[in-house]
Amino acid sequence: MAKLIAEILHARDFEVVEREDHMLARKDGREIVFLLMNTVDRASADAFLAKFKSNPCKKVIATLETIPPAFLDNLDRSVTVWDRGALEHEIGRTRIERVVGDRDHGLVDELVADDFPKLVSPELLEDVRDASVGERIVRPVLGIEDIRELSRKTVSGFRYRLELVPHYVYGYLCPLFMGEEKVGVERGMLSVNALTHKVESWNDRTEVVYALEVSHRTLEPAITTEDARRVAKRELVRVNAYDKEIIREENHVTITEKRKVAPREEDIQLEDRGVFYIPIWCVEGVHGIIIVNASSGKIVSEDYYRL
Repeated sequence: MAKLIAEILHARDFEVVEREDHMLARKDGREIVFLLMNTVDRASADAFLAKFKSNPCKKVIATLETIPPAFLDNLDRSVTVWDRGALEHEIGRTRIERVVGDRDHGLVDELVADDFPKLVSPELLEDVRDASVGERIVRPVLGIEDIRELSRKTVSGFRYRLELVPHYVYGYLCPLFMGEEKVGVERGMLSVNALTHKVESWNDRTEVVYALEVSHRTLEPAITTEDARRVAKRELVRVNAYDKEIIREENHVTITEKRKVAPREEDIQLEDRGVFYIPIWCVEGVHGIIIVNASSGKIVSEDYYRL
């Protein structure tokens, strides 16, 4: 992985120095320090951050694995994380630049940008509420050429439409009770699809842009934020309720009792993070219709015609 990171940095004219447990990149007085993790290890990350706590340089944790949401919990927001998906995209962009000559916006540019960044971190989003800035759109990974190639292999697409689907995003704190006793708490973030009411987990380090070059249509929410809050709370109650076996000894007899563990809807706390838009490709083809999440590349639904 060190060679991969070095290639990305050299493409932006950084001097790279490899140490025993980290990598240092320097350019024009700027410094970036990298922790390269072959496997996702929170202990190594904590040790790395403690070591460079007083150093004002940019800090990046890079891994070729997919980062689990639990790893990001309580991680210092000033730290940038490059996972497998980001590195795959970046090395592809770097090699394309080498062929065509033009430079495109990349991960390193984002780290050293002095102007207002095209991709922003969640903490900056908290300060951006002015509608004139534009919608917060989850960064697409599939462009028009990508979706044409995908549809060519599936439905032989001939009509393409990019739609921005609104999602209400909330941070949540969900206490768990067994009877009257509080036995735990679940924390995290979730989104509510403002059209379908579907609730899904949300990564608070999701990258966004404020505008798209390709033609698109922004859809309006079909429910209010209060409706979305009710949907979110009901779903949190549903997914966090379970039966727990309580084993006890009584008069030399082992008794097993099932007790219900569940949240109380009225005790769930939701923090409103605003509306985010997920770009969705809708493709009509000779052999059917497919809908693809442009920010993840996943097929949301597909309907093939019977010929």
